[in-house]
Order: sequence, then structure tokens, then C-alpha cells
Amino acid sequence: MLFWMMAWGALCPAHCDGTEAEGKSYRVVAFSSKNIRPYVEAMDGLRERLAEAIDARVDVVMLDQYADKARDDLAEQFSSEESIDLAAAIGPEAAAFVWETFPDASVAKVYSVILNPEKVIPASRSAIGVSLNIPAADQLRAIHQGLGPSVRRIGLFFDPALNSDFFSAARAAAMELDVDLVPMAVASRKDIPFLLEECWDSMDCIWLIPDQTVISESISQYIIKQAVLKKVPVVGYNQFFYDSGAAMAFVFDYHTLGRQSADLIADVLRQTASKSQNPAFNVWLNAVVLKKMGIEISQPLTLPMMVGP
Repeated sequence: MLFWMMAWGALCPAHCDGTEAEGKSYRVVAFSSKNIRPYVEAMDGLRERLAEAIDARVDVVMLDQYADKARDDLAEQFSSEESIDLAAAIGPEAAAFVWETFPDASVAKVYSVILNPEKVIPASRSAIGVSLNIPAADQLRAIHQGLGPSVRRIGLFFDPALNSDFFSAARAAAMELDVDLVPMAVASRKDIPFLLEECWDSMDCIWLIPDQTVISESISQYIIKQAVLKKVPVVGYNQFFYDSGAAMAFVFDYHTLGRQSADLIADVLRQTASKSQNPAFNVWLNAVVLKKMGIEISQPLTLPMMVGP
């Protein structure tokens, strides 16, 4: 019996269910689109968490340091290396580079800090990562909870050519929450002032999402300014909106996103992950703006909702 146990151990030194053996070491190459603060914070979180989770050598590459021919040479260099277990991409440019450089399944791939990865990565349905897309239903529940029952008619600005799928998901979620979603569909930014004037009386709240047609710094500040005058709360999607006077904003902690991505990377390497994850996020309530509008903040608040700084 002892002989057969020793023989089985020799034939199957790792777990025979496909999980990693004790002491397994990995090589991860993490590519960042640019050397800017959000990506640096995400990379720091990724490396920090990977050091805690698995035994991995992590090489970091800042792609904005390589242009044209140098980037082509970099891709050729990494594609020929056989010791890479996983390529991680932080940012859309990095994701495009990774999926082009490592087109087959011999090298595992994970993306992070990308809005709408399906527009960046070929065959993104099979790609795994942590995007910046917060599900419409999660956002609507937060709006409903944070701004209270008096906010029942929510105006959603969007370009149908870019965000019709998001609007459809939001409409379905609104029906479940028994709130009315007011479609503020535009094809050009110049249409926004006219649409606002027509719809003030039909909205209790304005919801702004990442939409290239609708959003710019100037138009966002214009919408928020007009809404504050009308005492209509605005919901935005990052700290810029909060600082500009939005009543609520969905905000990412990029260091946390990096740690979340590292956990997914560890699971992919252990072959225990099969799908992407929704991003961790915070919901900031602007106490000053809400007070001016006569909207009370319900207590107690539960994470991810909090009063912003």
C-alpha cells in the first residue's frame, strides 16, 4: 500500500483536480496604458495583493514609454517568451496590446480599469477582467436609496447610438424598482440645452453616464449648474461631478480595483475563475448640495454609500 501511495505521488505531484501545487510560482507581466495616477494606483494595488495571494514574479511595463517601432519590438520580445503565465492589462491601450501580442490561450490574460471592454478587446465575451462598468440596476438602486422616495422620475442622458443597451438595462431595472426612467436621448451636445428646458417638469433627478456624445467638462458643469438652480439633483460617475456640484457620484478607488484584479488574476492562475467581475465602487453623497435642495440623507448609510469628503 505504501508503495502505491508513493508511486501515485510521483505521477501526480500537483493536485489532480487541476489546482495548483504547493509552492507553485508564477510569472505575471502587467502592462499599463499610461504612467498616470489612476493606473499607477491600480498597479500598486495589483502588485500588493498578488504578493499576499500567490508566489508570483510581477514585471511591470509602462506602454507610454514605447512608441511605434519600439512597441512593436516589445510585442515581439514578449510573444516569444515561454515563461509568462499571465499578461495583465491596466487601461484600454494596454488591453489592446495584450490581446494582440498574446492571441492564443497559451498565456492567460486579464484586463482591468477599462470602460466597455467589448469595444477594445476582440471576442471580449470570452475575455476575463474587471471593467469600469457598474451595472445599471446597481446604479439605480443606489440612486433610489441615496436620494429617497421623492425621486421617482429619473432623466437619463444618453446617445442611442452609443448606449442603447445601457438604457434598455436601466429601463428594465426601473420597472422592478417602480420608478420612471425618462429617456433624454440626444445625438449631439447642442441638443442638450433645448432638451433640458423641455423636460425640467418631468424629472426629479438627472442621471449622467459615460457617453462620448453627451459628456464633456463644460457641458457637465452646465447641466449641473442649471439643475442646482432648479433644485434637481444630478448623479454623476466620478469625483469631477461630485466636485462640480452633483448630489451623488459613483467613485472608484483605483488601488482597490487593482487589488480586486489581483484576486481575479490569482483565481485565473489557479484555474478557478471563469468570468469577469463587476468593479468595486463607492457612492458619494454631497451633503452640502443635498441640504440646499432640502433632501435629507437617510441614516444609517451602508457601504458602498457614504457622505463624500
